Amino acid sequence: MKKYTWEEYYEDFWGWAESTQVRYLSGLTSLGPADQVAEVINQLQLNEPVARRLFRKAVDAKLAFNGSDLMEMAGLDETLANAAARNSAARLTAQDMEDLYGLIDDEVIIEICRQRNLPLPEYLREEEDDVELDAILEVNTYLDDYSPAPPKRKGLLAAFLSALSGGGEPHKPNPQKHDGHCNGDCKNCPPHYGYRYGRWYYGHDHMWGCEFGGNKGSGSMD
Repeated sequence: MKKYTWEEYYEDFWGWAESTQVRYLSGLTSLGPADQVAEVINQLQLNEPVARRLFRKAVDAKLAFNGSDLMEMAGLDETLANAAARNSAARLTAQDMEDLYGLIDDEVIIEICRQRNLPLPEYLREEEDDVELDAILEVNTYLDDYSPAPPKRKGLLAAFLSALSGGGEPHKPNPQKHDGHCNGDCKNCPPHYGYRYGRWYYGHDHMWGCEFGGNKGSGSMD
């Protein structure tokens, strides 16, 4: 089999019959510029296995294609198209990313856009917004499900009847007035505003944040 440099192969390629183009492809000793290689690959696309073979050679050689050439070759092999896009990242524009949406994997588009600081295609931006909204809703649902319900209070009539029947709670002395600063005794702290599970509530026994400064809340600690 005669060996061909890329320059020799590319120069004669356009005058050969398809069978000759395919036969001499195996004799290539090198590849040329990405744009010329893409021309040949696209010319050979009627013979997909052969076009795919040259496409794989181009990917292995890490040739960097422009966006329009990638679009034409993407249908040959998804894995090769993803690899070729990564090899070609430096040549790709925001419009190329829009055009390649659906032809290569979304993950590859996101990766290249972040690498090149390019805006995501419109459809991917919408998907990201939906994912973020779903995440927020999921967290809020979790918090709603696991936030403790406030204790039920007896009505005035029930409390009055309980007192008459002697069933009231034993008398407790009035607690000493709080000075407005955290003393570290959260368990015995009088009811006040605290912060837990993403919302403010009225009570005590809080886990994080209170108006007096307990657990490094918004107040000032002693």
